[in-house]
Amino acid sequence: MVTRGVLADTPRMVKRIAASALWFFAACWGFNIVSAMTGFSPILGMAIAAAVGAFVGTDPLHLFWPVPAALPATRQTVVPVSGAMQTQV
Repeated sequence: MVTRGVLADTPRMVKRIAASALWFFAACWGFNIVSAMTGFSPILGMAIAAAVGAFVGTDPLHLFWPVPAALPATRQTVVPVSGAMQTQV
């Protein structure tokens, strides 16, 4: 069963996954250029690119993706069990 919340978040998650993959490829490509010039290991570039892609995908500091607005709290009313009004004497 698919809920309405899952369908509402789908376009946002597709953008997040695509951005994460693009950041991974850009960092990997950039580090490969740097490693060709300096002699660093390309494996290190893959590790750094994976870390950059994971950071963009998870966004723990909320730098890239906005925080969804909180749902309004529901108001509950208190009804006495007997249904009669109680008076203070």
